[in-house]
Amino acid sequence: MEIIQEDLAYTEDRATLEEVLSSISGKFSPEEAILYDIETTGLNPKSSQLYLLGILLFHKENIELIQYFAESVLDEEEILKQFFQLCQTKKVLISFNGEGFDNRFVESIAKSYGKPPLHLNLKQLDLFKLIRKRKKFYGFESCSLKSCERFLGIHREDRCNGGELISVYREYLQNKDSKKKNSLLLHNREDIQNLPDLFSFLAYENIFQGNVHFQRAELLVRDEIIKKNCSNQTESTLEIEHSELEETNNCHTSEKICLKFSLPSPVPVPLTLAPKNYLLEIKDKSLFLTVPLYQGELCYFFKDYKDYEFIPSEDRVVHKSLASMYPKEMREKAKASTAYQKMKASFLPVFQEKEKVFKKTYQDKNCFIPFKGDAFESINPVEYLLSFLKIHF
Repeated sequence: MEIIQEDLAYTEDRATLEEVLSSISGKFSPEEAILYDIETTGLNPKSSQLYLLGILLFHKENIELIQYFAESVLDEEEILKQFFQLCQTKKVLISFNGEGFDNRFVESIAKSYGKPPLHLNLKQLDLFKLIRKRKKFYGFESCSLKSCERFLGIHREDRCNGGELISVYREYLQNKDSKKKNSLLLHNREDIQNLPDLFSFLAYENIFQGNVHFQRAELLVRDEIIKKNCSNQTESTLEIEHSELEETNNCHTSEKICLKFSLPSPVPVPLTLAPKNYLLEIKDKSLFLTVPLYQGELCYFFKDYKDYEFIPSEDRVVHKSLASMYPKEMREKAKASTAYQKMKASFLPVFQEKEKVFKKTYQDKNCFIPFKGDAFESINPVEYLLSFLKIHF
C-alpha cells in the first residue's frame, strides 16, 4: 500500500465547515471531522475490491489530503486499518453519497476481515442527501458530484468517472504504468478535495429550514412590475428551464406583493426561479418572493354545508334557520360544491389550507385570502415562504 500525503492551504473552507458542523446535532470543531471518498472495482463488495481511499483532514493551520492506494489486491485490509485508526480520533464523517454506497461497501468488507465497522460510530453528514432532496429547486437532472461541481463553477482536470477507471486500475496492476496510476489518484483527489466547496449548498438549505430574516413587504403596481421584470432579464445568472412566468397583460391583477428576506450567508450562485406566475430571486444574502394578487370574485365554501340550503335563482346559500323565508320550489339542499359565499376583493394566494380560504371552484386547489396592506402583520412571512417552497419545490 502506498500513502500519498499533501498539505493544502486554507481557503474559506474552514469557516464554512464550522457552519456546517454547527447545523447538525451537536457542535463539533473542524478538527473532529473527517471527509472521505472511496474507489472500488465494482458496486458489489462481495465480488469487488476497495483500491483507493481518500480523506481530507482539517488542522489549525492547514488542510491535509491523504490517499491510501492499493498497489496490489492484498492491500485492502491495510487501507481499512489506516482508515479506522483515524476514525477513532474523529466525531463526524462527511461524504458524498456515503450513506448510499461508501459506508455500506466499507462495512461489508470490514466484516469479511472480521473487523468492526468503526466508521459507522461517527456522526454522519452525507452531502448528497442534503442536495438531492432539493433537486427540483436546483434544476438538476442528475445529482452526481460532477453536476454539483458544474453548478458551482468548479473546474476539474479529471474527465473520467469511477466506472471507467475500473479497467484502468486492473491494467495498472499488470503493468504498473505511472500514467494510469496518476489518473486514478487525480480522480479521487478531485472528488475529495472538492467536497468542502459543496458546503456552500448549505446557504440554500438555510432557506428551506427557515433560517431567514423578514425585512419588508412591498406592493408593486403595474409599471414597477414591468421595470422589475426587465431588470431581472439582465441580472439573472441562472433560470430554471420551462418556467411558466405569466405575462403581465394576462394576469388577473396589476398588482403584486414582493417579500424581501435576508439570508445568514451568501448563496454561491444567484438563482431566478419562476414556478407558474410567481418569481423567486436569490442573490448574495437577499431573497425576493414576488406574488401576484388576484382581483375579482372568489368563493368561500362552508364546511358545514348540510346546515345550509342553496337558492339557485340568487346563486347563494342561506342557513336552514332562515330558509323558510323562501318557497320550497326556490331552494334545494346545499352540497359541498354549492354551499358558498361570494366576495369581490383583492386576494393573496396562500399555500396551505387555513380556516377561511377562498377558491374559484370547490375542486380548485388554489387558495386565497382577502388581501390587506398589513397582511404580513397577521401572517408569519417566514412560514408563508416555507409553505410556498414546500408546494413548488
